[in-house]
Amino acid sequence: MINRIFKMCGSGKKSSVRGALIALAAAVVLVASVQSACSKKVKVAVEDSGPVRVVVLPFMVSSEKAGEDKDLQWAAMAAPALLIKSSLRLPDLEVIPFWEVMPVAVSAAGAVRSFTDESAASLANWLSAQWTIMGELRKTGTSSYSVVLDFIPAKSTTVPFRHIKTRRMEHIGTNFYLGLRQWLRYVTGKQIPLMQQIREPGLQKMRTLGEALDKEYGWLAIAEPGNAQSAINEALQENEDWTKLLFSPTMYPSLAK
Repeated sequence: MINRIFKMCGSGKKSSVRGALIALAAAVVLVASVQSACSKKVKVAVEDSGPVRVVVLPFMVSSEKAGEDKDLQWAAMAAPALLIKSSLRLPDLEVIPFWEVMPVAVSAAGAVRSFTDESAASLANWLSAQWTIMGELRKTGTSSYSVVLDFIPAKSTTVPFRHIKTRRMEHIGTNFYLGLRQWLRYVTGKQIPLMQQIREPGLQKMRTLGEALDKEYGWLAIAEPGNAQSAINEALQENEDWTKLLFSPTMYPSLAK
């Protein structure tokens, strides 16, 4: 290429040759910069390897069904409590404390006590989380219930995930760990080790805690905060970390120890 430039410019025109060489160098730099820019565009962003931060919302039930079946009212709070308990078995999962979530969730849900994909995603962003778990309980038979878990991403570019099971009340919650594990594998792309299966109690045994949470935060019941010490004492005997995620240490100083 340089020899061609010399021949074209002639041996007596050194300044012209110098100008041609400068132009050539500039062209080489330009091509290199364009290639570099293109290579940056096709790079795939690497996901953060830290824990996945998630918001667990109170479950939704229709007001008509709640009137027909009082179990749905306390179960709407017992179900997220069991989800949070199951999450403690997954080190790659970090749940925002329920007592931080509830004031924002109650405000976002309004009088209808329901969420949309958009409001769930907004809650995740507001609480600096990456995902929100939005649940719903529906009565499907005389003694059976449909449990729908919608995993809503904070980023609109990420695809949501859904987990549906039909269970009797005493069996709802016993498979939450497996559902969370399945979703977490979808999110991270990693093989999640299956821990020894620990049979969680079904919602039927969570009524006292569910009613206490409902009154504490006023989801479907009239709010009566500060009166859950009895339920807290019972939950502390089972799992201290779990209890501290459910109730505020500011409201209950015994949890701050």
